[in-house]
Amino acid sequence: MDVLQREALTVLYWHRLMSTEQVRRLVAPALSPVTVRAKLADLRRAGLADRITREHRPRTWHVTPVGAEAVEAAGTVDARAYRLPGTLVAHLLQEHTLDVVETGLAFVETARRRGDECGPLSWTPEVAHQFRDRAGDRRGVVIADAVLQYVLEEAGRRSQRTLFVELDRATMPVARLARKLVGYIRYHDHAPAGAGRKPVWRERYPRFPRVVIVLSGAEQPALERRLADLRAHAQAMPLVSTAAGRVDMIATTLPHLVGSGPLEPVAMPLLGDPRWVSVFGRLA
Repeated sequence: MDVLQREALTVLYWHRLMSTEQVRRLVAPALSPVTVRAKLADLRRAGLADRITREHRPRTWHVTPVGAEAVEAAGTVDARAYRLPGTLVAHLLQEHTLDVVETGLAFVETARRRGDECGPLSWTPEVAHQFRDRAGDRRGVVIADAVLQYVLEEAGRRSQRTLFVELDRATMPVARLARKLVGYIRYHDHAPAGAGRKPVWRERYPRFPRVVIVLSGAEQPALERRLADLRAHAQAMPLVSTAAGRVDMIATTLPHLVGSGPLEPVAMPLLGDPRWVSVFGRLA
């Protein structure tokens, strides 16, 4: 394998499923699509990667068990619980997974233009966070579709930003999507029993990550209506509406995020003033 193929295999392992074009944009944006396709085809012939093809849809790539072992043996990333996507599962999860990657790419490409830091491995998909409910007798868990890290350069100062990314492809009722916010709030508020104990999230994060809901899977007008409905639900739910100032929660659409970039006013706070802000912008 050459360097590009090693990097391609690593990101396929880390992000589960990616299109050919996403691999190119993430690890070799200066190369032609033809060259990247040839590199991936070589990995397939070597038994390290495989592809899923659908009529009139881009090819989607993933590592094989042999490819996963090669990545883990290289030690370039922390080993993950690898699951080979079966054909049915891959078809069901493909669009969601590709949209999570597309979300990360919006940050990577912005960072490249600005000189910020956000690279191919700057987000981790499917990150579980466990906590106990308020009664303390039942374990809860919130699984972020991705936890994304971004180092922002502002006026000569560097600041580390962390996001919980929740992606919705318009496949569930908005009310159910809004209830996902409750899990993040309960995770924020949970502290182990005992006086003076810190919230459990401080074991993993210096500050609580901002929750970013990314809407996709429909045309932009439908996504904007869905965003407005999500904001209305958030404001109507007592546990969510009283979390302002403790947990930052914003929503955007994938077309808007990709088209303008995360540092433009593409996101709407779910609580407070209805004004468009950047993904990292100050909330009222």
